[in-house]
Amino acid sequence: MEPVRNWLLPIVLGVAWILVSPALAAAVDEPLNTSELIVSSAASAMAAVALGFRRRAPLTTFAVVTVVQTVGYFSVTQDSPLLLPAEIVALYSVAVRCRPAIGWWAVGVQAVVQTAATALSTGVSPGLGWEAVLNLIGYGLVLVLGFGRRHRLALRSSAAQQIRAAEARRADAAVSERRRLARELHDVSAHHLTSIVVSGGAAERLAATRPDLSADALTYAAATGRETLRSLHELVAILQTGETQEEEPIVDRITDLAEAFSRLGQQIVVDVTPGLAGPVGEAVFGIVRESLTNTLRHAPGAAVRVLVTRAGDRVDVLVENGRATEPASAQGSRRGVTGMKDRAEALGGTLTAGPGPDGSWQVRASLPTASSAPGLQPRPPYSTAAPVPAPSSAARLAAGGWWTEIGVLLAVATPAVGGTGAMLAATKPIPDAATVSLGVLIALLPGLILLGRLQRPWTALLGVVLAGCLWPLAIGLGWLPDSLAPALALSLFASAAAVYAVATYGGDPVITWLSAGIATAGVGLSTGGLLRVAAAPDDPSGWGYPIAMGVVVAVVLAIPLGFCWVIGGLLRRRRLRESDQTGATLAELVRATEYEVHTERLRIAGGLHHSVLTRTQVLIDRAEAGDLEAATTEARAALTAMRDLLETLDDGAPAPRRPQ
Repeated sequence: MEPVRNWLLPIVLGVAWILVSPALAAAVDEPLNTSELIVSSAASAMAAVALGFRRRAPLTTFAVVTVVQTVGYFSVTQDSPLLLPAEIVALYSVAVRCRPAIGWWAVGVQAVVQTAATALSTGVSPGLGWEAVLNLIGYGLVLVLGFGRRHRLALRSSAAQQIRAAEARRADAAVSERRRLARELHDVSAHHLTSIVVSGGAAERLAATRPDLSADALTYAAATGRETLRSLHELVAILQTGETQEEEPIVDRITDLAEAFSRLGQQIVVDVTPGLAGPVGEAVFGIVRESLTNTLRHAPGAAVRVLVTRAGDRVDVLVENGRATEPASAQGSRRGVTGMKDRAEALGGTLTAGPGPDGSWQVRASLPTASSAPGLQPRPPYSTAAPVPAPSSAARLAAGGWWTEIGVLLAVATPAVGGTGAMLAATKPIPDAATVSLGVLIALLPGLILLGRLQRPWTALLGVVLAGCLWPLAIGLGWLPDSLAPALALSLFASAAAVYAVATYGGDPVITWLSAGIATAGVGLSTGGLLRVAAAPDDPSGWGYPIAMGVVVAVVLAIPLGFCWVIGGLLRRRRLRESDQTGATLAELVRATEYEVHTERLRIAGGLHHSVLTRTQVLIDRAEAGDLEAATTEARAALTAMRDLLETLDDGAPAPRRPQ
């Protein structure tokens, strides 16, 4: 399947471009001759072939495409759209599969090559600088899109790796449990049974010379046998607690849950106040379980603290985890917090989730105990997906995502600042330094606001809209010349990015469509204001014309901004679907781990009951009856049964049944 995916796009692009290029050339009044058609077709075909290797060798593909495109550029009539724009696909592949620094290097190379080729073929002209800027912006946008794809692929890979690690730990869970139980069995009873065998055997051998030893051995065998039997019964009771899990105290259930997560690699410390029951206890258990599932997914290997305390008429829950020690996924559906809040609010409590002062992640809940009235049951969570909010820009910078942030800033700020600077340079007389600085600052402001678009997308959207309103305000107050009125159009990139951010990270998807309306209304309002304060001599007077033109601009922009919202919404749905699938898989692994460990405990409990416990009881009966030889024989049999059981723990074989 991979070879088909590698070659399908290049083949379709190459064939389609060769077929439509003559029509495109005719559309721009650049007639073709036979030699140009042959050269352009050959160059496009070679570039398409090179794109077939873009996944395995993206840098080599980029270099080949650049050389072929440059040679083809000098071989055809200038301005003829005859060459396949393969450099866009090649650059995108570099962004996805190479380090970000290499991607920016490729953008620079492509922009320089294109600008130099234009200068060599047509000479240096006033528009060459603008062409270079537009090339840089266009290639920068391609690079940012590639970085986004790279980030999504990294999240998928991390989620898949985490699931594989959890599956591997699950496979070892039963083995680890058998080893732990083997140590406990040996510590609890093996040495007791051995001491009975040794003392009974010695008393038998010395019965002729030391008859008093027989009485002591019988007393010791009976007392030690009872102690061994009590210890084994306690161990069997512990092993069987999962059989009536719903009736277990919350303390034990949370402890068992923590043990299951510990076998999946988490380092968990539990401190739970006893005595919780009813709906409050169930809510506490549900919150702890979902929080631990989230830490397993987003902070694998991290140290986790579970603290449940009761003060007066309230129960406080804290689940806190440190930093992950293994790669983790940052995607999230954000439904986990909603589900836990539902549990708490159904009982009249509260729940918050967020970073702690020391960089940890904390889930805090406070539940009133009085809400445990009959009939009041907490609502179940929607899913086990992780409650991870969109990462802040600072977090992305720390995680190495600063290349993407720089790309977004450049893509938004470069046309705005560059266009504003060109308008200021063309203004006569040339404005003073304060005017230039103010104009550049207003042009740069939307790009700076967008740095917070992931954590607070709605705030970023409103900030971009208000930044656009600064143009009519500054021009109307006389701080900026009327010639800067067209600079508002250069801020449309920021509006599109803000709408996309709201659609992707803006919370409830039912209301995110309002972002496109807010953005279009803001641009329309700013346009009307500019037409009012910087009206041309032949424009109609009054507010009617600015308002009408503002409405027209808003209606026209509703289509591209609505398209940005649709793209962001589709990406959000896919991210939520992938997050839910990952969360469900991890939750299923946790349940399977708990089940396997519980099954292993029941198996061992059955082995103890049907072999060791039976013989130990017979040992006590024989000792109390004064039959030292029979008591010693039963002690040996019980010890043999214990060793057989320990061997089954080593190889996983079924536990021995009741002796016949």
